[in-house]
Amino acid sequence: MSQHSTAAAKGDSPKHSTAAAKGDSPKQVLEELKTLIAGYARQEIVTPLSQLAKTLKFGILGALSTGVGLIFLSLAGLRLLQTEAEGVFDGNMSALPYVVVLVALVAVLALLAAARTRTPKGGRQ
Repeated sequence: MSQHSTAAAKGDSPKHSTAAAKGDSPKQVLEELKTLIAGYARQEIVTPLSQLAKTLKFGILGALSTGVGLIFLSLAGLRLLQTEAEGVFDGNMSALPYVVVLVALVAVLALLAAARTRTPKGGRQ
C-alpha cells in the first residue's frame, strides 16, 4: 500500500500545499508560505518563550521575597541578641551578636546552595 493510500485509510489528509495543488498563482503560494512560517514561529518560538518568561517571573519574585525575608529575620535575631542578652555582650563582646548573626546567615545560605545543587531522584537533571 502506498503512503498516500495509507494516509487516506487513516483519515489523515496528506500534508501538501493547498495553493500549489490547485495550481494557484505564485503570489498565493508565497502568501500561504508566509502564513505557515508565521504559525510555525509562533508555535515553536513565541509560545515557549512566553512560558519561560512566566516561570522566570515567579522565580525572581520568589528569590527577592526570600532575600527580603532573610534580611528581616537576621535583623530580628540581631535585635533579640542585643536586647534579651543584656549584660552578656557588653564591653569587648559587643561585636559577638553580629558574628553570631553572620554565621547563621552563612549557614542558611550554605543549606540553600546545597538544596539547589542536589538533584531529585527521578527528576530533572
